[in-house]
Amino acid sequence: MSEPAVPTNGWRPSLKALTARGEVVALQSDGETTTYAQLAGRAEAIANALIDAGVQTGDHVALLSAGRGHDEAAGLLGVILAGGVVVPLHHGAPRAQIANVMRAANCRAIVHDEKSAAHVRDIGAPDPPLRVELDDEGFVLASLGVIADATGPPSPGIACILHTSGSTGMPKAVPMRWEGIDAFTSWMMKITRLEPRDRVLRVAELSFDLAWFDHLAAFRSGSTLLTMSRRQLSTARSIADQVRLLAPTVVYSVPSFFMRLCAGWPKHEALPNELHTICFAGEIFPPSELLALAHRAPNARLFNLFGPTETNVCTFHEVDRSSLDGQRETPIGTPAPYADCRLVDPSDPKILIEGVGTGELLVRGPTALGGECRTRDQVRRAEDGLFYFRGRLDRMVKIRGYRVDPSEVETALCTHPHVRQAAVIANEHPRFGMQLSAFVAADNEAKPESIRAHLSEHLPSYMAPQRLVLRTELPLTENGKVDYDALHPSG
Repeated sequence: MSEPAVPTNGWRPSLKALTARGEVVALQSDGETTTYAQLAGRAEAIANALIDAGVQTGDHVALLSAGRGHDEAAGLLGVILAGGVVVPLHHGAPRAQIANVMRAANCRAIVHDEKSAAHVRDIGAPDPPLRVELDDEGFVLASLGVIADATGPPSPGIACILHTSGSTGMPKAVPMRWEGIDAFTSWMMKITRLEPRDRVLRVAELSFDLAWFDHLAAFRSGSTLLTMSRRQLSTARSIADQVRLLAPTVVYSVPSFFMRLCAGWPKHEALPNELHTICFAGEIFPPSELLALAHRAPNARLFNLFGPTETNVCTFHEVDRSSLDGQRETPIGTPAPYADCRLVDPSDPKILIEGVGTGELLVRGPTALGGECRTRDQVRRAEDGLFYFRGRLDRMVKIRGYRVDPSEVETALCTHPHVRQAAVIANEHPRFGMQLSAFVAADNEAKPESIRAHLSEHLPSYMAPQRLVLRTELPLTENGKVDYDALHPSG
């Protein structure tokens, strides 16, 4: 194929670069490997199927994989090589939501695996003009349909469109530019010291920005991407089994994943020696659990990465192991080199907060949506000059006249030595007004009275949850974060 002409505003995978890596293993899973030469050939065939059917540079192409096999990476690269904008879909999302996303994103085609064929037909959206169906390895099984005239403006310079929770209840579209992905992946390759010999474990869904590091940084550096099925990610034991089998050297995921990995790993046994870098993001890492991970991975550097989807990673902090005591909160650190991070007054972003203080985090730079993004994240700059997350501004509630952020209560709960995870939600009581309910994943030694006493030492009385529920585990979303929607007051 002759690759479509695209603006050179940032690195992107190319057929030439992929092919040049030859017999180096690009993808590995339980019992299957794919070399870079094989991956390049399969991606080229997918790109040709899209181009031959009428996909043009900047057209939006949906990507869906039920099996999360090697087809997903091949499909991703095929859309990119065709000059398309990738719109990743999550197979476990409600079908109506998938249909709404495809409709709103004006997807002109969909690339999907064979296991998703019936799912695609049943989605209920107007059928996309073109369907390219793949087997588990990424070979084209069928190309159905031809695109006629363009139905909307293309998006040159955009790599993908991700979708995050929106205030209207509809997923919010977040376009990510190649310029931003270039800045992010090149920096991440430096801090993770990524080399061709590395093995990057892919955990997150492609609809989650974490997975774009896994795929694109791995392919950019020529390292091996390790893949796991959703079934293999479903239990602590299966996660541990796959990590032992695949022996990753770099892992980037949410804290919940690492907590489950440690739970499934044999006690008093260290994680594989090859694991040299662990990055975590997306939620609070309870101090006691982070300390446990540090003990389990004595050779790994630990990074706390922070940023909403609208900015990708904007701040980072390399954890000082000597500072870990199982109680102190981990800072979100300092700005990434491509991000201009400022604290502003939430009511007037023109008012900067200099020095020590708390405000809304505003981010400017190539990774920020529209070049500048008000994150709605409340952040404190402490005396040590480091940023500390203080919750979402849009989660603020009034309790007995006081402004309270449930995230601050979660942070305090997570400093209790027997608490692994915490989620706090606000609910309206018909007689007593707004109240807080705390759901806590804790070990068998945790006692409600001990947790309440701990909170009384760290928070004012009006921030104490009226309801405290102890569980062995908290429900998680498909991205591995706490599923707040599943935490109903009657639960």
